[in-house]
Amino acid sequence: MPRFRLSPFAAPFAALIAAACASTPPPKAIAVAKPVAPTPVAGLERILGQPATRATMLLGPASLDRREGTARALQFAAAGCVLDVYYYPDPAAGQPTARFAEARLPSGAADPAARCFAAQLAARGHG
Repeated sequence: MPRFRLSPFAAPFAALIAAACASTPPPKAIAVAKPVAPTPVAGLERILGQPATRATMLLGPASLDRREGTARALQFAAAGCVLDVYYYPDPAAGQPTARFAEARLPSGAADPAARCFAAQLAARGHG
């Protein structure tokens, strides 16, 4: 009587076919966090929500004025820190307004934006 001899690959192949028939569990729902508006930083209300002319009136000419599409970034470097103020279109104001500010030390280390803004105001006599 003839004997069938199974290939050594038959068992793994059969397991693969059986696994293909198994159903996969439905994907789990992932909660998406809603964007949160940045909280106003004390002192910065003098420039946040205002057009660029307000910052240049208080801080003088920007050391860097960069535009990318409809966005604009002004950089003010003085009083031992660098303050970056970001402007985006504001349909209600009819012109771009400051939406965000951040600061750093010349070394690149983070610096509180309100502290840097106050130091720059004081250095220019607007404290």
